[in-house]
Amino acid sequence: MNLFGYGGLMVGRFYEFHRSMKKISTLFLIALCLMVPGIQAIEVIYSKHRTADSFKRISEHLSGKENPGRYRIARSDTSRRDGHYVSMRIEDTDTPELYQSVKIHYVRPGTTTLETATMQLEGKARKHLLVGLTDEFWETGDNMPVAWKIEFLDTSGHVVGQAESFLWSPRETSP
Repeated sequence: MNLFGYGGLMVGRFYEFHRSMKKISTLFLIALCLMVPGIQAIEVIYSKHRTADSFKRISEHLSGKENPGRYRIARSDTSRRDGHYVSMRIEDTDTPELYQSVKIHYVRPGTTTLETATMQLEGKARKHLLVGLTDEFWETGDNMPVAWKIEFLDTSGHVVGQAESFLWSPRETSP
């Protein structure tokens, strides 16, 4: 048996085994990354003041219960409907059940103070979300937040989705 005969065969098999293990471990890492949910960007449809009357539907007049329609709603003061609302749509339609509560960070007009409110999302899981600042300050259409960031939390309190206003984060400027 020459020097490379039997030993060369073993080295070749080891090299082939090593290559296949690299492929398997790479595929495993990719699958693991796909399984871990990241923070999902959410499409903002509009941000505006809405009156309590804009929520009333015919079914509410008949039953006395609010009908949220296609929205899942969160309000800072659940006893009020007038306020500033942000309407959003979840882009991944498979995950609306992950969204259990909302944390909104905002700056009121005329101040630089950052305020935060946490609220529960009401109703069954839907891909359209409506988050409202409905405290007494927001009752009239004169007040609009200077900047805001909305974080959607799962049952453990982890951020699973977020949206923000144009003024929330600094934008890159071109040279």
